[in-house]
Amino acid sequence: MTTPQQAQEPRPAKPEGRRSTGSVKAAAGMLVKEAGRILKKYSGRIAPEPAQAIRDCADALQRYRDAKQWDRAEDEAERLDELLHQHASFARKSALRETIENVGVAVLVALGLRSCLYEPFKIPSGSMMPTLVAGDHIFVNKFIYGVQIPFTTTVVGERWGHIARGDVVVFRYPIDESEDFIKRVIGLPGDTIRVDGNKVSIRRSGDAEFEELKRTKLPEKCRDDSGTQQVPHCELFEETIDGHTYVVRYKTNLDPRAGARRVGEWTVPERHLLVMGDNRNESHDSLAWTRQVEAVAADGLVSVKDLRDLTDEKLFSLTRPDDVSARGDASFDHILYIADHASDAHGLELEIWRQPVLGGEAVYRALTAGEGTETTFTALVEGDERFNSKSNAKQRERLLRIGGDVTALTVKSGDVAQDVVFRLNAADAVMRLRCGNAVCRTPGKIAEKVAEVVERWERDRSQDARQILDGDNTARYSQHWTSRSATAETFLERRYSKTGAEPVTPAGLVRLRAWRAPDEGVDLIRDAALAAVGSSRTAARQAVNEAGQDGWLVEDEQKFTYVRADTKGQVAFSLECGRQRCAGDRDVLALVRDIEGHVPSVIKDRTRLPELLPPGDIPGYKELPAAPVGERYEYDRIRLDATVRDVAYSLGVWVWLRPAEGLAGKLAALQAEIPNARVDDSVASGAIVGDGSAGHGIQYAFAVPATEVVIRMQCSAGLCPTPEVARDLAKRAYQKAHDASNFVDPAAERPQPYVPRGNVKGRAERIWLPLSRFWLPIR
Repeated sequence: MTTPQQAQEPRPAKPEGRRSTGSVKAAAGMLVKEAGRILKKYSGRIAPEPAQAIRDCADALQRYRDAKQWDRAEDEAERLDELLHQHASFARKSALRETIENVGVAVLVALGLRSCLYEPFKIPSGSMMPTLVAGDHIFVNKFIYGVQIPFTTTVVGERWGHIARGDVVVFRYPIDESEDFIKRVIGLPGDTIRVDGNKVSIRRSGDAEFEELKRTKLPEKCRDDSGTQQVPHCELFEETIDGHTYVVRYKTNLDPRAGARRVGEWTVPERHLLVMGDNRNESHDSLAWTRQVEAVAADGLVSVKDLRDLTDEKLFSLTRPDDVSARGDASFDHILYIADHASDAHGLELEIWRQPVLGGEAVYRALTAGEGTETTFTALVEGDERFNSKSNAKQRERLLRIGGDVTALTVKSGDVAQDVVFRLNAADAVMRLRCGNAVCRTPGKIAEKVAEVVERWERDRSQDARQILDGDNTARYSQHWTSRSATAETFLERRYSKTGAEPVTPAGLVRLRAWRAPDEGVDLIRDAALAAVGSSRTAARQAVNEAGQDGWLVEDEQKFTYVRADTKGQVAFSLECGRQRCAGDRDVLALVRDIEGHVPSVIKDRTRLPELLPPGDIPGYKELPAAPVGERYEYDRIRLDATVRDVAYSLGVWVWLRPAEGLAGKLAALQAEIPNARVDDSVASGAIVGDGSAGHGIQYAFAVPATEVVIRMQCSAGLCPTPEVARDLAKRAYQKAHDASNFVDPAAERPQPYVPRGNVKGRAERIWLPLSRFWLPIR
């Protein structure tokens, strides 16, 4: 057993030799501090004399240390150490305790540096290729955006530095915050990001228009993680956003139907970010994140089938106007159905006659027939004030140049559309353009549309109408084209004279021109044939045959002309008989009766057109060689039927599942919002209805206690022209709302695209492994 005297025996003497100045300085400082601590804390357990000795020794040691008398300081330090060992050993720290405390301090310092200054990360995947590849080691600057309090989302000093578009940041994954992700910031709070395949556009907060990010295709090839193998079907682009320039890559062999092509629009909420990986098609980023929730879907209450059943419209598009699918509240949904409504006011139609056999002038006169206002292309341009300003001088000059070949033009204005007929003299072509008033609402707009048609025609006159007429960007169009048939397939001309040789005068000529099933219709052929001989139905004599069908007879000094159109059989013919053969009406009509006797055969068989006037029907006359028709295509037509998406033909549906204010509270709030609201029990007990004044449409709001939902519907006047239509839609929704499986999905996937600001750990700045890329900055 150890006695007190044994415990205070002196320790072995220190070996010979003096310590270095640094060692003495450090030891003296620690001993003075230790002596002060012990005297302060344990002075009551040390006898007065030893305590005073320790105090005096510590004071002397401090004086020698301040005076830099290191030899004396070393001796005094030994003496103080011995005094502490003899009289205060119970208060001195053991070696183990000293080690533990030192290690603890080191750990705390390391944690502080890691949490507030810099932290190393290893890249786990290729989502940021080519900027970063799997296996890269990087340093993250954690104080650049402020200091984040460890184990919290609180950031102190955010004003020190702001997150910028284009920064590469490390953050806690919003879906599972135990994981760290690294991506590039594309959208800041208030931004709207639009992605369409490999096109990324941004509308910054406060801006009205989207701006597409600038991209330049690079000649380099995509490489795999090792950097040795080329990746097929992959392209690199240098992209720039707000001064940040970096490289992204896209796959080029993706099938849009497989969903790999990214399309969408996202509006970033306050204190959140939208991020994307540089490996755009293979990055699990904001555009792909989803969470599983119980969610309501308003289209389960009113479907497209319901709308088709209960309204006059058949084509509908569904949108969610306020992006509720991306919001955190899955107990609310808002949808808008917009009908694709047929609109004649946006419709377009173009008919083209190329070198017509009856002549361009005759066709033009038949098309106008004294209707409409004959004007000039120049007058249309000058009639629009837009083209009289200096800013539009070049446009005016261009239009007048293009319209220089329009030699005749007639405009017939209607309630729905403008009919414009015009001739192109150099090409002997006639066109009729029907342009809806929503497209051609002013003379200048008519001129622009005519110029657009003429310009395309002049580029290549062999084009059909489909390549010449284009729709307006305010509507969607479906094409209805009259296929091009060769003129020889629908038209026949036979000519006879006594000699059977040219030249021959009109008085000595018998000519038949006949059409079977012409694309432009036999009525127009009839009018053009009369116009070709300077007449019309109002000027010609009417001749009725035995079947009660009427024809028109025209005579001049050299010939008689008879024109008939069989609308039912779609056969028309024009017979010109010179006065040498036909001395009067009786001769002409006798020849006409022979022709009409062959018409039934021609109606049944196109190839029998030549039988209308065979040589045997004109004794003493010989047939002249037929004028070549060739493979010419005289006529074709394109009609563009328009549909427009207009909120005047729309239905909005809102649904709240278990609203926080309760069913009655929510209904009361909606009643205050709906104009002219009143209680109407025809749909549901306590339902609210608004009568649709002030352009709001007919509105209903009602609760379904069985499933704890409140529903609001707003039907526009176009889609619901009567209150009964709106009521039927509301009743359908009320019935379906009694079964939660119709509109509640207990395991729905909902987008969760945004990174909370507090989840951001810092900005990735340097690569420190591999050595081949040591200390490279991260662009």
